[in-house]
Amino acid sequence: MLTNHSEHTISEIVERFDKDIKINRDYQRSGGLWPDTAKVYFIDTILEKYPFPKLYFHLIYDRHKKKPMYEIVDGQQRVLTIVDFLNNELRLSNASQKYSGCYFKDMPEETQDDFRMVRIQVDVIVSSDKYEILEMFRRINAYTAPLNPAEKRHAKFQGKFKWFAIKLADKIGAIIEQFGILSPKQIIRMDDVEFIADLAIVLDEGIVNKSAKSTDDIYKKFEKEFPDEDHYRDIIISFFDTLSSNFSELRGTNLMKTYAVHSFFCAFAHIKYGIPNGEKSIGFPTPMSDIKCDKKTIEQLLALSDAHETKDLEGKFAEYVKASISTTTKSAQRMTRTKTIAQIIR
Repeated sequence: MLTNHSEHTISEIVERFDKDIKINRDYQRSGGLWPDTAKVYFIDTILEKYPFPKLYFHLIYDRHKKKPMYEIVDGQQRVLTIVDFLNNELRLSNASQKYSGCYFKDMPEETQDDFRMVRIQVDVIVSSDKYEILEMFRRINAYTAPLNPAEKRHAKFQGKFKWFAIKLADKIGAIIEQFGILSPKQIIRMDDVEFIADLAIVLDEGIVNKSAKSTDDIYKKFEKEFPDEDHYRDIIISFFDTLSSNFSELRGTNLMKTYAVHSFFCAFAHIKYGIPNGEKSIGFPTPMSDIKCDKKTIEQLLALSDAHETKDLEGKFAEYVKASISTTTKSAQRMTRTKTIAQIIR
């Protein structure tokens, strides 16, 4: 098998599309599988100059057109999305922070020119038949790490909740990494997106057990319609903004372990907004008040973290510690931790 490596500008690819670049349906799924949110996210990826996967073309001779043609072996959805955007058939939504509401024609001329001149890596496969191409992709996939549950979930679902979680991860990812809530390796494997889904479940159902089923269920529930998307986004962003601005002393402490942050969020969300069954699970009605973040509050939270670190099962935070060193994702342990944190910050 022979493969030539090349680069082409977006302008070149779009100009040649349907003339000497075509889609081979044997290799690609049918068009239209990407929802508009996914298309906008991809276009925004290009506009923000982030890298994206290369394209694979197969050089063939088309007897009908009597000339060489390039079949798209891998990258159909990306190419079609770019074509739609340049043809002003795709309007950017709030998945694009800078250009929400814009068609391509609405963007500044300099931005349009920059977009057209973006260079895309293209591998052109020559002197190969269909079966050699399939073998090539089998071999590529043989060295790919198995997908974890979060990655499998995002390969399966393409609806509104998936893109809500991805966009939100983009916005708050820096805080998650800087505060040590998740490691860079975990973020690369999409654990931050799964964590955001877990927080959204709190707003939808209250404090429940963490499970693959509960996470799948919220993706399914909001696959087509997500009426509370803006409300959920505002609450989660407000929590992380409060964490970074008012509780910076907690960075790197045991209170920044993922399960502890989950409980911190439950307490925060119930105090300020109310969560389903919050009064029953946390022990007090929603006062709709603000969060305390004075010196005494910070000192108590640091003492709580120290008790967790030393596994102090005799002190004032014994119940919290027990709920942090046993199973940490069951509703009972989550409620216990949330009650303790809520008593400190309300």
